[in-house]
Amino acid sequence: MIDREKAVRLAVARSLVYRFLSPLFLYPEEGTFSGVKWEDGGEALTLLGNPAGLREAFASLKGCCQEPVEHQAEYGRVFGHTLSEECPPYETQYGSAHIFQQAQSLADIAGFYRAFGLEPSEQVKERLDHIAIELEFMAFLAYKEAYAMSADGEAQADICREAQRKFLRDHLGRWVPLFSKRLEAKGGFYQKLAQLTERFLACEVEALGLTAPQVEELASIPFEPEGRCFACGRDDFCMPGEGSA
Repeated sequence: MIDREKAVRLAVARSLVYRFLSPLFLYPEEGTFSGVKWEDGGEALTLLGNPAGLREAFASLKGCCQEPVEHQAEYGRVFGHTLSEECPPYETQYGSAHIFQQAQSLADIAGFYRAFGLEPSEQVKERLDHIAIELEFMAFLAYKEAYAMSADGEAQADICREAQRKFLRDHLGRWVPLFSKRLEAKGGFYQKLAQLTERFLACEVEALGLTAPQVEELASIPFEPEGRCFACGRDDFCMPGEGSA
């Protein structure tokens, strides 16, 4: 019983860290930053035992945080007003020079979301491969794992755990290390955010027993999906309805 309770607490803590990081990569509007739960993020990192100096990285990031309007100019400098060529926050801009492979990667990401009953929202105008959306998905999976351990049993928890392993191995763990390194070179708030994110994901890869192959360069061909951008808003990114996976 004690071991299960500890496992539930750790899964919830991991979910909170993912959920804390996610909105910080979105455009810093008032609503976005006001919803960031710094206290929850700090407490969650404490529960994880501070591997890789996560609490120090968190404190450094918090020390750089200002009002949203102060970050908007920095966001424009770092990410640009169109697709950034130096550190794009989209997975499909990394590692593959073929449009077909990039489209397949985006389809795979969408398949993960649909498998857990999640659909795009109109609230946040970002593609499904944006780092904020992928982090939010991992937050959802970790929380669903905790819920399953408490209410549904080990079989459902194992499904959630395996989905985290696969998504981290094939997606976040594959491209975010290079993204983080390029983002760190920009300095300021986003340098600190990149450092915390990179350290946390490295801990996740180790904790889940993964070997995540990492991309080493940007895609030579920019990928722009046809039609409007996909979106997965935070407010609608919640537990699926009864009967969902």
